[in-house]
Amino acid sequence: MSLLLRFKNQLLTQQVASLGADAVALLRLENGMVKRLLDKTLAPNALNHQVAHEVQPWASAIIGLENLLSNANAHTESKPSANGLPLTLVLSNQFVRYQIIPAMPAFSPADKVMAVATHCFRESYGDSVDNWTIRVSPIPHGESLLISAIDTELVTAIEALCQKYQCKLSSLQPYLMSGFNSMRRQIGAGVSALVQVEAGRLTIALMRDGHWQNITAIKTLKDWSGDLAALISREILLSGLQTTGLQNTQANIYFSALPSLQDEKIKQVFKQNNPAWQVLPANHKAIVGYVPSQDQPYAMALSAVF
Repeated sequence: MSLLLRFKNQLLTQQVASLGADAVALLRLENGMVKRLLDKTLAPNALNHQVAHEVQPWASAIIGLENLLSNANAHTESKPSANGLPLTLVLSNQFVRYQIIPAMPAFSPADKVMAVATHCFRESYGDSVDNWTIRVSPIPHGESLLISAIDTELVTAIEALCQKYQCKLSSLQPYLMSGFNSMRRQIGAGVSALVQVEAGRLTIALMRDGHWQNITAIKTLKDWSGDLAALISREILLSGLQTTGLQNTQANIYFSALPSLQDEKIKQVFKQNNPAWQVLPANHKAIVGYVPSQDQPYAMALSAVF
């Protein structure tokens, strides 16, 4: 391939991937007036249970990502190599720790903000923080900030894979952040809850007028509909968002795209059993070749595509 064609390919084509606790997804997209899905692959995580307790929880996902990147870089007559393409990677909430801290004064030095974020994590987790990479979300601007921490060893492993397969890591995003960014324009005033469903886990981000209030996560069974209402109600109460004079405050609930048809059915059951809650749909990406009802396992990766 000539240098000109390679530059054009890198300019018009991108890779997005998700590193989940149960599976890894990798997609190749063509950018332009209309986005087009060129290729998609999914690899369920498989880890020897005899050694699972001896390795990091994300170890099998890294193996899956390497397999997908290796296959993507294998040039065939029907498919060009993905060598050199930028990669945006979304991390499962199960690989990330979150906290919410009060917003710093405007124009606070970056090192001061980072020091406060590190101190907050250290108060909760102790010296484990020394092995983490901490980031502060710059949005939304308001009364609070979302801070996140990822194992530095995981970041190093991802960077090593990108170097090995010659793809530029353009962005590494926690799922909570990419999910929020993809639907932030839909989130209105009042009490809101952003709900993200993953294998065996619910993550709830509670907001008031678009500002972070609390983040909680619980392990859950396959039918999570009963857990969700009780969890949101409890978090509203603990966060002090209970409306004066009312015993029950309902939140607007925004679901990130659900990972399976079964989860979509469970969401419908939740809506039927909780008619007082306003459940607002997520806008699906306008991507040619992407069918939301069939491609749920790729929704986490596509949350990073605007």
